[in-house]
Amino acid sequence: MRPMKDFKSVFFLLIELLSLFSLKVYALENEAVYVNAQNEYKSKDYAKAIISYHKILANDVLAPEVFYNLGNCYYKIDSIGKAIQYYEKARKLIGDEEDLMHNLKLAHAKTVDKIEPMPEFVVTSTWKNIVNFKTADTWANYALINFVFVFIAFVLFQLVKQPSLKKTFFGLALLLSLLTSMFYMLAKSRSNADNSVNQGVLLVGSSAVKSEPENTATDLFVIHEGAVFKIIEIQSDWMKIRLDNGSLGWLQKNAIGEI
Repeated sequence: MRPMKDFKSVFFLLIELLSLFSLKVYALENEAVYVNAQNEYKSKDYAKAIISYHKILANDVLAPEVFYNLGNCYYKIDSIGKAIQYYEKARKLIGDEEDLMHNLKLAHAKTVDKIEPMPEFVVTSTWKNIVNFKTADTWANYALINFVFVFIAFVLFQLVKQPSLKKTFFGLALLLSLLTSMFYMLAKSRSNADNSVNQGVLLVGSSAVKSEPENTATDLFVIHEGAVFKIIEIQSDWMKIRLDNGSLGWLQKNAIGEI
């Protein structure tokens, strides 16, 4: 029986090596396509660059730089709806990064609709701005790092004998615990915002928002390319949307780019 075990071990080792090799080849192929896309972008061949970047996304790669570069490509060819869509996709992964927010602002400046959001309490809007400043992973990393420092402070509190030092390390551990809790809440809030609310952007030149999910329904209002909204319901080929100003209605799916 021992030879059979040896054979199985060799067989599974070969399978593992082949899997690792396949992953390596897969990564190298994506890297080659990415380099090619970058060269096409530098050559101002934006149409070809878009195709190349989409090839990478077709391989289930979620890379913020690919979304960001796609946004740039679409902006260059004046496809503002698509530009905003991919900038926002990148934003979900890297937060309010300076260059990204600058380009996103430029794209929004080219839109027709200037939708004023419903008024919010100062505390609510401030909290949202803080939450959106970093990604959920970044806030979670901050919480983890602070937790390590809490543990160190607590150990030092247990080890030192001088009352003044004990008081110092206890206060430090308490302060770091509060910071850890705050970072955890920020990570949780950002994660919930990313996962619970689906956003969309209008990709066509303009579209009438309907009162019901059917073509013969009443036109409530018209929005234009680049308008961003929340998707709150889906029925067949229709999506119910809500604008930041509170307006509600239905749009056909094929006019919407999901973020």
